[in-house]
Amino acid sequence: MKVVFLDVDGVLNSVHDYYSVELITDSHFILLKELIDRTGAKIVLSSSWRVGLSIRGDLAQRLAEYGLEIYDTTPVLYFEDRKRGDEIRAWLDKHEEVTNFVILDDDSDMCEFTKTNLVKTDTNFGLNKRHVERQLRY
Repeated sequence: MKVVFLDVDGVLNSVHDYYSVELITDSHFILLKELIDRTGAKIVLSSSWRVGLSIRGDLAQRLAEYGLEIYDTTPVLYFEDRKRGDEIRAWLDKHEEVTNFVILDDDSDMCEFTKTNLVKTDTNFGLNKRHVERQLRY
């Protein structure tokens, strides 16, 4: 199984659209759909949006407009100095069927995955075509 660990803020919205919780920038979703269609990857939500049910519901609805869905979410770990990479590692430890994965995020707190699996977006503009092409290499 292939997985895209998906952040929302800075990926599907950005400074450019004022971090819209309505996720108003269609181009981000079109590019995400292209990535998912070309790889067959599953979306695992690693964003802080996974915690708020109403916000996650809004995201799920917006993804559904493009024929996309959230396969799963990473666990929320509570310990000092927790990094997003720790939560991704915890999810991967329970899913040995994962053969390839990419982390799509505007932050760099991905532990050992930062240099190998992170495709870092620009928080000012979010997901772009260059990011999709880089992800396809993973």
